[in-house]
Amino acid sequence: MNSQRPVNIVMIEDDEGHARLIEKNIRRAGINNQVTHFTDGGSALAYLMDDSDGPARNGPALILLDLNLPDMSGTDILARVKGDGPLKATPVIVLTTTDDKQEVA
Repeated sequence: MNSQRPVNIVMIEDDEGHARLIEKNIRRAGINNQVTHFTDGGSALAYLMDDSDGPARNGPALILLDLNLPDMSGTDILARVKGDGPLKATPVIVLTTTDDKQEVA
């Protein structure tokens, strides 16, 4: 019997069109995991770190992170997640539509 919990995909993306496209491609790839979508960093961090259903308290996650959010920088969220805490081993895929070479680096 497999006792592993399914991985919750946490998408932090403020552009609804981009979010729909990302989820469509996830589904097209045959991935049926739950996708929990946030459009701002504050509510995403609250869910990730503090929510009783969130990954810090309730199991594994994969984070899809936009760097350009309305309330905070994606790099700030990345620093919090990868800091010394329960999510530091959580994989994060950074998403951006920028062509700014410094930001991409």
